[in-house]
Amino acid sequence: MRRAMADHVHGVKDECLTALERVHEFLSHELLDADEDTIRAHLAACEHCMEQYEIESTIQEMIRRATRVSAPASLSIRIRRLSVEIRG
Repeated sequence: MRRAMADHVHGVKDECLTALERVHEFLSHELLDADEDTIRAHLAACEHCMEQYEIESTIQEMIRRATRVSAPASLSIRIRRLSVEIRG
C-alpha cells in the first residue's frame, strides 16, 4: 500500500494514507460508523484510493471463497485415524 501512496499525486495525501491504512478494518466493518462514513466519502472522491480499495476487496473475497472449500471425506477420516493412533 505504501508503494501505491508513493505513486499517488493527490492533494490530500494524509486522507489517502488514512483511508488505505484502514481499508481492512473498513472491509470487515470494524470501524465506528463515523470513521466508516469518512472513509466511504474519501473513496467516493478519490479514484486512486477507490482502485486500491477494490483490489483489497477482491483479494478478501477470493480468500473468503478459498476458505469455504472443505477437505474431502477421505482426508478427514485419515486425519482422525492418525490422531487416534498418535494418542494411543
